[in-house]
Amino acid sequence: MRKTCYAEFCKLTAVPPQLQPWWLDAVCGPQHWNVCLASDGNGRTIAALPYYIRRRMGLKVIQQPPLSSYGGPWLQYPARSGFIGNNRYRFEKKIFEEMMRQLPEVVLFQQNFYPDRENWLPFYWAGFRQTTRYTYAFESIDDPEKIRAGFKNTLRTDLKKAEQAVNVFYETDSAALLFGLHEQSFARKNTRPPYTFDTFNRLHCALVERGQSRCYIARDRQTSAAHAGLYLVFDESRAYVLLTGTDTDFKSSSAVWLLFWQAILFCAEKGIGLDFEGSMERDIERGFRAFGAPLVPYHRVWRAHNRLLDFVLRFRM
Repeated sequence: MRKTCYAEFCKLTAVPPQLQPWWLDAVCGPQHWNVCLASDGNGRTIAALPYYIRRRMGLKVIQQPPLSSYGGPWLQYPARSGFIGNNRYRFEKKIFEEMMRQLPEVVLFQQNFYPDRENWLPFYWAGFRQTTRYTYAFESIDDPEKIRAGFKNTLRTDLKKAEQAVNVFYETDSAALLFGLHEQSFARKNTRPPYTFDTFNRLHCALVERGQSRCYIARDRQTSAAHAGLYLVFDESRAYVLLTGTDTDFKSSSAVWLLFWQAILFCAEKGIGLDFEGSMERDIERGFRAFGAPLVPYHRVWRAHNRLLDFVLRFRM
């Protein structure tokens, strides 16, 4: 019943892709996610808090879904003048408290709220904790050449080198190739992606069906070998870089940065913003910063129902 109401809410409200029921079905599995809802006086759904629930070492936890940088509550604010300041905060407090009461008992809750969600104070009052994380994002892209002029000099040099080495193609049927490149990027750090190709492919199929993705591959001008790949997800207002990957043998071509430039051009054409879904890792952040996008904070909100776990997580979140 809740999921049915939530699906109707998503049809009537501009809900981001990563909170959509079809996205959650793809990355979590239909049986592993649910949603808390809040209604107005007429019984109309006005807010939702979807969550991914799973078992770790036999214990129930709520955590960020695979391939999903953001989660948290999504609200439809009353469309009336003067709904700012105290009125807005009072509304959020009431809605958040109503949805938190519906959360199941778990040993751990952890979600990354969308950058749009600035207020987490009611969660603090309920015993949740928070740490600030960052992404880089262009709110809108009106003039891509003006943005390129603001690139770091080393990035402009890398782009010129990449433009001489590769051509960029939009390839819907290259999801497996791109994921293989993505795995190579993890392998350089002696690790693996925290999600499987099957999970990514389910999401890819759902996105292709809705026309909400672009799979870009940078191929060698001479041999057509794939140097790098980038997967972009978008809706009517914003695009998100879901994942990237580079062939180890072609890392020096800097082709992946040319794919980010392609993403910028695509967003300019669509008239939408671009979220790099920035990593907190120093080396990756340095590359994203070179594009000149504003640094945007977002909340990681969590709560552990165990003192020892709470102590450990304070140093890991």
